[in-house]
Amino acid sequence: MRSSQLVALLVVAGLTASVAADGDTTFKKQADMRSEPVKCVVALGESTTWGYSASLKEKCWVNQVVTMLEEFQGQKVQLINQGIGSNVLTPKCPQKGVGRPALLRVDDDVIAHEPDLVLLSYGLNDSRAGTESEVFRAEYQKLIDRIRDKIDPVIVILNVYYMHEEMYKYPGWDKSDYKLTDTYNGIIEEMSKANNLILADVYAAEVGVDWAIDMDHCHPNDLGHRLIANRVFEAIARNCSFVAAQMPKETLIGSFGKRYGNGPQIDGSVNRSN
Repeated sequence: MRSSQLVALLVVAGLTASVAADGDTTFKKQADMRSEPVKCVVALGESTTWGYSASLKEKCWVNQVVTMLEEFQGQKVQLINQGIGSNVLTPKCPQKGVGRPALLRVDDDVIAHEPDLVLLSYGLNDSRAGTESEVFRAEYQKLIDRIRDKIDPVIVILNVYYMHEEMYKYPGWDKSDYKLTDTYNGIIEEMSKANNLILADVYAAEVGVDWAIDMDHCHPNDLGHRLIANRVFEAIARNCSFVAAQMPKETLIGSFGKRYGNGPQIDGSVNRSN
């Protein structure tokens, strides 16, 4: 049997298995949640949203996401970072936190700016401070409803950040653990599906990667911020075609081959590295 025939049979077998597994013969394509470039991004969250413990503000995950958006959409973006250290989602949180809870400041800090894209990041402080999981769900829904009632941005929701186990025992913020974190993350995922939000699974990128956490055992270091930024950008890029605005409308395979060749020293040719 020729190799081409074998490949064809394997492809057919794979497709057949796929159809048998779920009964769906259609190819899967992402729905496009936004095709127009964004002009304004607002991030609402807590200390990691603000940038703790990055070495420079531009290394904060929020800044990195906006930089990548600007690169690929080809237009500048106004960034408004409304992260506040020790902030919480709701006034129902047993621990007061710092600054007004998100539900009490969303009008001034988000809606008033009429952003095209909103980044939401809550859960870690709320769980550690003792907010019951179903209270968290109901209060987060109020926040989403409030935003959607006034404006219509694309909303990206992050799940809970990873931190070292000892920080779950920090006085006053000691009501959570890894099990409750999983519960919160499950709620956030369910809410993303129910509300047509973009979920950025940053926890999966960070969990167990202790060298991506600052020596305070709580906040991401520069590596951690990069992991978070990559996950958030990937989630946006998978759901919004505006990110591809700068991509060429014709193939570059020919020009690439002319410039770089077909691989290192193929058929005795000289490898062209630039």
